[in-house]
Amino acid sequence: MEINEKIRYFRKQRGLSQELLAERTGINVNTIRKYEIGIRKPKVEQLKKIADGLEISAIEFLDIEIENEADLIAMLKKISPFFKWDGLLHVLEGEKFL
Repeated sequence: MEINEKIRYFRKQRGLSQELLAERTGINVNTIRKYEIGIRKPKVEQLKKIADGLEISAIEFLDIEIENEADLIAMLKKISPFFKWDGLLHVLEGEKFL
């Protein structure tokens, strides 16, 4: 499922209108509509607001499958904008973290 589909899915699952989600997030309702139909993709900060408005973790919007170390590194790169982990960027760039 793409991010736009997940936004719509979780919004409907919680019985929220686009207007109410917009009110909860502080994001313009027209922007919410554009996200849901896939015209625009939300930036990380917007995605965090939407997740908060839906009362879910922003991680729910990401497709994560880990089968090996490369998958784990790719997943950490995906989720790193959602957290402030000291030193994570250095680890992801292959530097030693000590």
